[in-house]
Amino acid sequence: MTLARIAHIAVSVQRNPTVRRIASSFASRVLGAVANLAFVVYLGRYLGAAQTGLYMIGLGAATLLSTIGRLGLEQIVIREGGPLVRDGQWRALRSIYRRTQRMSLCASIAIAALLLLVNDPLAHDVFHQESLRDVMPWFAASIIPLAFALLHVPFLQIIHRPEASIAILSLWIPLISLPLMLLVHPQTGVQGAQIYLAASVFNAALAYAQWRRFIAHKTRDIAERAVPHPPLLSAAAPLLIGNVGQMALLWVAVFAVGMSASPGAVGAYSIAQRVALTLSGFLVPPIDALVGPRIAVMRGVKTRDEIEEMVQRISSLLFVVAAGAFILILLFGPEILKLFGGEFGEGYGALVFLTFGQLVIVASGSVRPLLVVHGREKTIRNAMSGAAACCIVLCAVLLPLIGPVGAAIATSLSLAGEKIVEGVAARRRLGISVFPSVGFYALHLKNWLARNDGQRS
Repeated sequence: MTLARIAHIAVSVQRNPTVRRIASSFASRVLGAVANLAFVVYLGRYLGAAQTGLYMIGLGAATLLSTIGRLGLEQIVIREGGPLVRDGQWRALRSIYRRTQRMSLCASIAIAALLLLVNDPLAHDVFHQESLRDVMPWFAASIIPLAFALLHVPFLQIIHRPEASIAILSLWIPLISLPLMLLVHPQTGVQGAQIYLAASVFNAALAYAQWRRFIAHKTRDIAERAVPHPPLLSAAAPLLIGNVGQMALLWVAVFAVGMSASPGAVGAYSIAQRVALTLSGFLVPPIDALVGPRIAVMRGVKTRDEIEEMVQRISSLLFVVAAGAFILILLFGPEILKLFGGEFGEGYGALVFLTFGQLVIVASGSVRPLLVVHGREKTIRNAMSGAAACCIVLCAVLLPLIGPVGAAIATSLSLAGEKIVEGVAARRRLGISVFPSVGFYALHLKNWLARNDGQRS
């Protein structure tokens, strides 16, 4: 690439607000991925496979239960709040914020209390790990700040703060946890859980501060007036079921391995999963942070073909990048796992199959924001809950036969099936295809080659 071409790209990024936000979001995501990778590496090295396994079981419970605590409201915020931002109805937007946070906090507190209540039988009778009793209370406490912080993500997205939303979603917790870990040198899962709780509280405070600063400025000189109260919980119910199914897809296998194998096996599988999740986690959230609100604004204004063109461009770009990352993991997976310690090398087989499932997720692009904006929450719910049920069944069949690799295969097949179902639903019900055809790739490859030939000549 010539210097002139690089300069041209830099000028384009600077002049185009959308491109600039995408670039900034990716920068936040890159930093978050680096911080998260460094955190997990040190976690594995300090705790070892067994204690890492206990930590991951607790983290999985907190992540899944905080999803329930958010009540499926995130996508409803984007759908209802996007037009309010477009029309400058800041009082109405603040009203939605207060209602959603109030409902989520009440639900999260109740869920955390319930987890504490069942902590002993969970550790003794389900996972058969007495040490888990000391780890789980700290993760139970983290459910509340985690749900509170993550419910700010859609609000930051619709007010055109994608960088801040990505930071809340994936940057601040590992970025704060890493120096705490280097300071404390944790030796047990309990100490790791305490670090996670502290980072979650800090993340929640940052999320609130950014929202508060924005909305206080916008509503300062606006006279109070009655605002509409759109239904939130009834619309969010299908998405809650779907979101729980989505989280279950990521953690069912971890829990299944934890119930049938040693904590060391859980640790090795969990680290493999964290590496694989980096693929979709690195690419999809920055795109969704921009595409979801963008589709909400385009709906009813742009044609179906224009929306499809945008979605397919995103899908094709993500697929090309993800395919390259998949090849690198195939080739260098064992070396990557050695970064965490020699005990984690047995997770390579699981890593390969989990990465394949993430490849399909990335290739589907922004199908979920597309369905949400068009009111297809039940389609998402059915796809996610069906995939979660399939994952449970496949884990029950494959895990006894081939161990943690079977859990990875079950997870990948279920994730791939979910995205294919959502893509087919978008095609049939909206007339929009999210999966580009071979001809689409061929046309854009031809155009790219032609542009490069023209620049060289």
